[in-house]
Amino acid sequence: MQLELLDKPDGRTSILLPSGYVLDLLAPDATGLPITDIALCLASQPRWGGAARPWYSVAEHSVMVSRLVPEPLAYAALMHDCEEFLGDWPSPVKVMLGREYVKSHIKPVKDALRRRFGFDDESPIIKHADLISMATELRDLLPPAWVDWGHLPAAHAARIVPVGPDRAYSLFLERFDELKHLAQTHHP
Repeated sequence: MQLELLDKPDGRTSILLPSGYVLDLLAPDATGLPITDIALCLASQPRWGGAARPWYSVAEHSVMVSRLVPEPLAYAALMHDCEEFLGDWPSPVKVMLGREYVKSHIKPVKDALRRRFGFDDESPIIKHADLISMATELRDLLPPAWVDWGHLPAAHAARIVPVGPDRAYSLFLERFDELKHLAQTHHP
């Protein structure tokens, strides 16, 4: 008899996802986690702490970043924020808490997702595309503000037209299906 099957994950440290999949954040193992859970959570998660108008999701952002990089990096770029199914904390909050502190606590979850979906998003090209996307979001979706955004590159020429959560979910999954052949067969 497998008694460990009777052990229930602790609801205080485990995340219940839309499919019923449970991810233990203290010992994350994403084996079997469906991409539809990630897509739905990212499509439901607003960028910029919800300040963008019209409303704009992490899924839409991820699709945009995947289109700003060379094809071999597109899959990793699409998945670069997949851990944000836990929530998208605006960058200033991460800075306030300490970027390295936040990264170190999220890293086990991100590594589990990297293994599950076979991607390595550590490329400076992906990071640069992420910053271009951020600059474009600022231009198109946020009110003008007296803030120094000098660390950002120029915005992309194309304007962002948000599509809402349902369409963002579909776009993310369509892009995933288009790029999944680029997933690494050996896990980073």
